[in-house]
Amino acid sequence: MTDIVITTDPGVDDAIALAAAAGHPACDVTGIVAGVGNVDARTAWRNAAGLAELLGLAVPVGIGSARALDGSRPARADDPVHGPDGLAGASGDLALPSGEPPDGLPLLRGTVVALGPLTDVARALRAGQPVERIVWMGGSLGTGNVTAVAEFNARADADAADEVLASGIDVAVVPLDVTRRVRLTPADLDAWSAGPAAAAFCARIGRYRMTGGAAPLHDPVAVVALVEPGLFGWEELAVRCETAGDRRGALRVDRSAGSRSGVRVATAVDVTEVHRAIVRCVLG
Repeated sequence: MTDIVITTDPGVDDAIALAAAAGHPACDVTGIVAGVGNVDARTAWRNAAGLAELLGLAVPVGIGSARALDGSRPARADDPVHGPDGLAGASGDLALPSGEPPDGLPLLRGTVVALGPLTDVARALRAGQPVERIVWMGGSLGTGNVTAVAEFNARADADAADEVLASGIDVAVVPLDVTRRVRLTPADLDAWSAGPAAAAFCARIGRYRMTGGAAPLHDPVAVVALVEPGLFGWEELAVRCETAGDRRGALRVDRSAGSRSGVRVATAVDVTEVHRAIVRCVLG
């Protein structure tokens, strides 16, 4: 079993990813850090704490960064696509905390699964926290989802993404090119609706993201990539993140001889098996 700390910004697909991690027999979630991204940091923390309670995860839930690494702007979308509360309007169904989040920089250690901007991972590395491995859902090798070339998590804090990619830490990137291929279907929602309370909650919020009869399962794919890496094709590449101009948030890949940097990028995926794993794990 793999002990993991999850950084997140819930977020509909973040919530489903937490459910998948809680239900995967090879995952042991030991902590959650929720910061700005899809929603502001306090909303992210409240959502994450409520989800942890729903999922039976008796782990510390820390509040992460409220702003991007350079401090100049929030690392969140101006027009969130996850509903007014980040959870498709369903956060009121959770046992949300009424108190204040814990003080201090949350501790990241060991294996970190990053489901949002890399702000808190970069801060942890700067602070010398004992992070050994990072699996990040972020970036794109092709077209983006917030600009023609940039994926949301990468563009939201491109400076943090570039710093983490250049850190020398063992980093696995699960980009948009792969995650957008694994899609939630109406049949999945029906199965979850008939399942335990956590699965039924995932069905409710998942419906919010359905367009054209399907919805991409971005963040849960990264959870499966950690514990079932054989379901993916990987390339070791030299990868950085553009930090300025129109290409801010775009991944820059150097495939030339001798350019390998230790960053592993998922470039292929067994769509059927990854999809099956996510649906099964959410059902618990």
